[in-house]
Amino acid sequence: MEGNVRYISEYLRGATKLIIPVYQRNYDWKKENCKRLIDDLISLHEEDKQSHFFGSIVVKPGDYSQEIIIIDGQQRITTISLLILAMKNYMSNNNIIQQTINPNNLNDGFLINSFSNDPDKQKLKSNPRDFEAYKKLYSDSRTHIQTSNITMNYNYFYNRLSELNISLDELFESINKLQVMVVNLNSPDDDPQLIFESLNSTGVDLTNADKIRNYLLMNEAQTVQSELFNNYWQPIEERTHLRMSDFFKDFLTLKEGKTPVIAKVYEAFVEYYNAVDSKRDSNENIKKDFFKELAEYSIAYQHILKFNTDNKRINEFLKRLEEIKVTVAIPFVLAILKDYSDNKIDVNQVISIFNTVESYIARRLITAIPSNALNKIFATLYKDMKKHMSKSENNVSESEIISYLLLTKPSTGRFPTDQEVEESLKSRNMYNISPKIRTYIFERLENHGHVENLNIYDGVQNQDYSIEHIMPQTLSPKWISELGDNYKEVHDMYLNSIGNLTLTGYNSKYSNRPFTDKQNIEKGFKDSHFSFLNRLPSHKDSWGEQEIIERRDAIIERALNIWEYPTTDYQPVTFNQEMVIFDGTQTFTNYYIKGYTFLDENYVAINTWKDFMIDIVKVLVEKDINLILDLVNSSNTGLGSIFSTTDQEDKVMISPGLFMNVGYSNSTKMKFVMELFDIYDINYDELTVAVFLN
Repeated sequence: MEGNVRYISEYLRGATKLIIPVYQRNYDWKKENCKRLIDDLISLHEEDKQSHFFGSIVVKPGDYSQEIIIIDGQQRITTISLLILAMKNYMSNNNIIQQTINPNNLNDGFLINSFSNDPDKQKLKSNPRDFEAYKKLYSDSRTHIQTSNITMNYNYFYNRLSELNISLDELFESINKLQVMVVNLNSPDDDPQLIFESLNSTGVDLTNADKIRNYLLMNEAQTVQSELFNNYWQPIEERTHLRMSDFFKDFLTLKEGKTPVIAKVYEAFVEYYNAVDSKRDSNENIKKDFFKELAEYSIAYQHILKFNTDNKRINEFLKRLEEIKVTVAIPFVLAILKDYSDNKIDVNQVISIFNTVESYIARRLITAIPSNALNKIFATLYKDMKKHMSKSENNVSESEIISYLLLTKPSTGRFPTDQEVEESLKSRNMYNISPKIRTYIFERLENHGHVENLNIYDGVQNQDYSIEHIMPQTLSPKWISELGDNYKEVHDMYLNSIGNLTLTGYNSKYSNRPFTDKQNIEKGFKDSHFSFLNRLPSHKDSWGEQEIIERRDAIIERALNIWEYPTTDYQPVTFNQEMVIFDGTQTFTNYYIKGYTFLDENYVAINTWKDFMIDIVKVLVEKDINLILDLVNSSNTGLGSIFSTTDQEDKVMISPGLFMNVGYSNSTKMKFVMELFDIYDINYDELTVAVFLN
C-alpha cells in the first residue's frame, strides 16, 4: 500500500478507465453536498487559496491494464466528473470559449477516452444502477433520466453555472486546487475491506447494507462481483424494497436467536458470517451458496412486505401484522414462510401457527402486557420449535409445538387467559389506546369469519370511517334525560368501554345527537355496513348501561372466539425418558441428574444437582461476572443472598473472590437457575438435562 497527495484534476486527466465496482452503493450525494462544493470552489478563488483537501481516494489495479478500481471515493470522483461534464455541455450549448478551457479539452482531458475499444468510452464507469443515467448526460437532454440522482446533481451544476460571480476559467482554476490522498492497494497483503472500514470518510455515511455488500463482494474478481451482484444482490434489493438493513437484522435474529442493535447490524453480520464460514468445508461455491440462501429468504421477506403468498388467509395475516407493527415477530414469520416455500411445512400448519401467534399477540395487546419480552421470545421461537421436533419421539406437528411453547412462557411472556382478556375488555379504557391497535381490534371484530371483508384499515386512514362513542363524550339534555338519575355514574364508568365504542361512516359532527338520530341518519346505525359492530345499536330503542353491558359481553364472547386460547396435547420428553428440555417450570424434585447440555449440543456428564448448579453458574460468570456482582451489591435476599464476595464455610468458590451457597432443594436450585437465565437473557430451552427417577 502506498499513498500520496494528488490534485484530483491531474488524477482524472491521467486516468484511462475508472471503474466503480458493482458492490458500491448508488451515487447518493445530495443537492446540499453539491452546493457546498461549488461554494468551496468560489471561496478558493475569492480567498486566493492555493489548495483545498478534498478527502481520500482508495484504488487498486483492475483485471486489465489501465483499469483502476475505486474502493473508496466514488462520491467525490463522480461529483467532480458531473461538474466538469456540466461545464463542458454548458459551454457547448452557449458557444462559450474561455481563455484556458473549452468543451473539447474538458471532454478529451477528463471525460472521454477516445482510444478505448469499449463501446462506452467514458473514463468513469459507475455502477450499473447509475451508469445508464450518467451515459445519457452525454446525449440530447430530452433523453436524460430525470429521476436519477446523477441527473439531478448534474442539473444543479448546470443551472448554477449561469449564476456564478466568477468565470468558468476561474471555477476550473479552483477545481485544479482540489487535493486528494490517493491510496494505492498494489500489494497482495493489502486488505481493501479492512482499509475501507478504517477510513474516516466525509460525505454521506454508508448504511449497514452498503457495508455488508462491500464485505461480501470487494475481494472477488470483477466477473464474480458482477455475477453475484446481478444474479443475487440486486434482486434481493428489489424484493426487500431496499430495506436491506432491516432484512439483515431479521435474518441475523433468526439465525443467531438474538436481535442485533440496528446500528451494529454490519458488525453482527461479519461475526456471524465468519463463524459460519469457518465451519464449512472449503470450496469455491461457498459464497455463491450463501447468496442463494439470502435470495431464498428474500423471497419470503417479499411475501411479508407485499402480502403476496399463494394463500389468501396467510396474506390477510401478514397484512394485519403490518398494520399493528409487531415487527419483533418478523424473524419467526420469515422462517415459517421459508419452510412453506421449500415445501417443508403444509399450508394448514402455517395457517394454524399464524392463528396461534396472532391470538398470542392480540391477547397481549388487549391486556396491555409489556412487550419487552417479545424480542427474545420471537427471536428463539423457530429454533425452539425445531429443537423440540428433533427430540420428540412422536409424530408431533409444528403447530402443536408452537402452542406448547407459547403457553408455557412465564411472567411477562405469558399467553393471556380467557379470564384476563375478559377482565381487560370489561375494565380497560379502550378509546385511549394506540389508534392502530384499536383499529385492528375493531377490524377483527367486524370482519372475522366473513368471506368479503370491509376495508376498514383504508377506511379509517382515509377518514371514511371513524371511532364513535355511541353514548357521546358530551351529554346533551336529551341524553341526560334518557340515561336517568345516575347518568353521571353511567357516563363516567362506560363512556370509553368497548361496549360503547363503534365504527361509523357518518360525520363526526353528529356524535352527540340523540340516540334515535344516530340510528336513522344517513350512514347511521340502521344504515351501517358494519353487521356485527352496529347490530345492537341498530335495533335498540334506547342506549344506556344495560345496552352497553350487553354489547360489551357480546364483544367479549366474539373476541375469545376470534383470538382463541390454544390447546395442545404435546408434552416434551417426559422425566421417565432421558433428556428434558427446561421450560422454567420444572422442579425435578425426587429426580437424579445424569448430565446436561447448555448453550450448545455438547453433553456434560454429571452426578449431582449441586455440581450441575456450580457448572451452570461458572458458565454464566465466564460470560459476564458483573451481572452476579451487581446482585451481591444490591440485595441480601432472594437470588442475591446465595452469592458472596467473602469466603464462608457453607459456600463454594465459583471464581476468585466470588462464592455461592448450594445447600438448597432441587426446586429452589431450579428457581435460581431460571432467575439467572432471565438476568442473562438466556432462553430456558438452551438447557436440557438427563434425569431419572429416585
